[in-house]
Amino acid sequence: MMPERHGGFLKHETWRADAVLVHRLQLAGGPAAAAGARTGVEQALAGRVGAEDLSDVSVLVSELVTNAVRHGCAGREETIVVHVAIAPEVLRVEVCDGGPGFDPPAVPRNRPGGGGNGLVLLARLSSSWGVASDDGTCVWFERALPSLPGGG
Repeated sequence: MMPERHGGFLKHETWRADAVLVHRLQLAGGPAAAAGARTGVEQALAGRVGAEDLSDVSVLVSELVTNAVRHGCAGREETIVVHVAIAPEVLRVEVCDGGPGFDPPAVPRNRPGGGGNGLVLLARLSSSWGVASDDGTCVWFERALPSLPGGG
């Protein structure tokens, strides 16, 4: 799916009225940021999504936070904010940093030699995704969920 340009709903504390979980995780940038984000998101979503969804979301969060560190210059002194929300049948995650933003490719491509494939994974493992650059950079994705385990 082609990336969309709108985003930052959770960043601005707006999204669907039927959200059953909204969680904000603030962490320092730098080399440990991706692991911290994965742990925080996994804890927030534990028991709320299936194992496959949790695994894929964890990978995507790790990729986006790593990109915030590498390309958004989010060093240890900088802050990365991860927003997570679940509404019936959809999960949304936003990873926001103070970087300058970027124009996402219409179709992300694998890079030879490995590495640099975060946007390819994002396109493959999410239902939709995009970049908002109106206030720093906020890369977001949504993932369709079959239904919330246990009825929500």
